[in-house]
Amino acid sequence: MTTKFRALVGLTYPTPSSLKAVAKAGGMSKLTDEERAKVVLKSVKAGSLCDDIPESSRKWLLKSKCIEEVLPKSASQRKGAKK
Repeated sequence: MTTKFRALVGLTYPTPSSLKAVAKAGGMSKLTDEERAKVVLKSVKAGSLCDDIPESSRKWLLKSKCIEEVLPKSASQRKGAKK
């Protein structure tokens, strides 16, 4: 089962496909203007799922309470579950 994360604050981060270019350069600040123009950023509001957040950022975002792990609901907790 995949771990899911929910943003507790608004976040903006590179999409997984753009992350490779950012990581290769050593960060957004080290990209050229042309490279930076090609980076696709994703913005999420507080309360939204952010499962594609870069793995390298998850630990400090969890520690700083910017995201939280979302546990899957049991069958009895799901909306409309039969009793």
